[in-house]
Amino acid sequence: MNLNIEANLFLYNSKVGDYYYTGKNKIEVIKRTKSKIVFSNGDIVYIKKLENGILYLDSKSVKIKNKSYPIINQIIRDIEGFLLYKIHSKTFI
Repeated sequence: MNLNIEANLFLYNSKVGDYYYTGKNKIEVIKRTKSKIVFSNGDIVYIKKLENGILYLDSKSVKIKNKSYPIINQIIRDIEGFLLYKIHSKTFI
């Protein structure tokens, strides 16, 4: 199982009401269109298409020390952690 792929699929296939946790914060999908996913914390993920038809996820970036970091990278890491938590909580409970 590749958690990065699972996290991307979780995000791409998410519907309004789907959620994940980062620490104690519940982040929920509050709006979903064909080209955009809006979260309860204000983050927006865009679904874009390359010329050859391949879909990918994109977002705005945060600038830290003159370097840009796309928000989508942190969202994917947070979802990976949430999925890992779900796997272990089912195994050990």
